Order: sequence, then structure tokens, then C-alpha cells
Amino acid sequence: MVSMMVYDPQPEELELMKVLIRKAAAVLTEEKWQMEFFAKREQVAAFLNDRPLLDMLCYDVSPRGSIEDLERIRKNYQNTLLLLIADAAMSPMEYIRPTILASSLLIRPLSPGQAQDQITDLVERFVDQSSDGQEESLVIETREGKTYVPLSQIYYFEAREKRIYVRLKKRELAFYETIEHLAERLPDSFARCHRSFIVSRKRIRKVMLSKNLIELEQGIEIPLSRSYKPAFKEQK
Repeated sequence: MVSMMVYDPQPEELELMKVLIRKAAAVLTEEKWQMEFFAKREQVAAFLNDRPLLDMLCYDVSPRGSIEDLERIRKNYQNTLLLLIADAAMSPMEYIRPTILASSLLIRPLSPGQAQDQITDLVERFVDQSSDGQEESLVIETREGKTYVPLSQIYYFEAREKRIYVRLKKRELAFYETIEHLAERLPDSFARCHRSFIVSRKRIRKVMLSKNLIELEQGIEIPLSRSYKPAFKEQK
């Protein structure tokens, strides 16, 4: 599944974006899409509170405070492709920042042709990155189709009930895979810590060898088997 969120407080533009993005999605990909469209910053904040997966983001930086909001969003979505919308009266120095890193830019007044070109370019870039394996994501097959899970959002994997569950901050995704094969697919930033668990080393806060536990961010605890302890002694 491909996920995209759009924030644009101008009703006519938001409707235009809905039409153009759905058109690009139908033409350029065979994946199922989850699309979210918001006209208010409060709606955006509520949606992102649960840290959903987000492959692409279209964001209007013209309203007061939007640039600061976007900078906070980018901290959690560093690999998400970003299409900015800005007013022609704004100085590019306001939004061309290393903390934002836009992939594409739309300048008002928007024309359907200009918007379609930039949206198409954004979707094509996502498709190219996904097919080339350049994006730091794990591709898994779920009931909804292929889902691209950014590695930076993963806490751990658990094998149970004949499936693998990948744990993100506030949700789980289940897919069919063996934990042995999964371990071979993952980069060195992930390590087996138990016959049923693979952990992200970047999420580890503390290794409690005496308790056979690993504490992750958010206070999450997962088991550590004796046979895997040597690999974690340096992370105590």
C-alpha cells in the first residue's frame, strides 16, 4: 500500500489535488493507496499523532506557523518524499532549509497543468526508488498489497501465530515470513535477540543482561535469549 497526505487550507486547491493525485496513482502504479486530505493544521496533527506510515507528503507552507510544523513533521518522516506548496510572495529562503528538504515545489497561483506535472514527478520518483531498492524501507506483503515500511520507524519484529509482526510506535503490521529469512533481508542495524524476536539496534535504550531483557524507546521491553547475549554486551 502507498500512503500520501495532503495539507492545503484552500478548498479549491485541495479538491484539485484530490483529482490529480488519484489520476496519477491510477496511471503510474498498481498498488492500493491510502490518501488523506486535510484543510486544517489541527487535523494534520491529529492524524500524525499515531505515527502512520507516510510515503509522500504535500504540504502548504504559506499559513503562519506551517513551516515550523513541517520541520517537526520531517523529524519523524525523513525519508518521505515532500511536495511543497508556497505563495509567490514568499522568499525561497523561508522554506529552502535542510530541516525541510523538499523534493518538489508548487508556486501559487497553481495551474492544473503545473500541479499535474509536479505530482506525476513525485509519484514517479517514489516508484523508481521503491523498485530500485534505494529507499530505506522494508517491502512486506499484507492483505492490502505491498506496504513500504521505513526502517527508521521499526522497533522490533516478533514471530507469533505463524506470522511476523512488525512493531512501530503505535501500531503493528502482520505478514507471512520466516524470521530466519527476514533476518537475512535486514541490514546490520537489526539483530536477532531471541528465537522469536529481531530488534532495531537504533531503538535500544538499555540491555539488561541479568534480567534477559532489552529496553527500547517508549519503555518497550522484549526478551533477550542467553545465546544472543554476546552480541549485545557492548550496548549495556
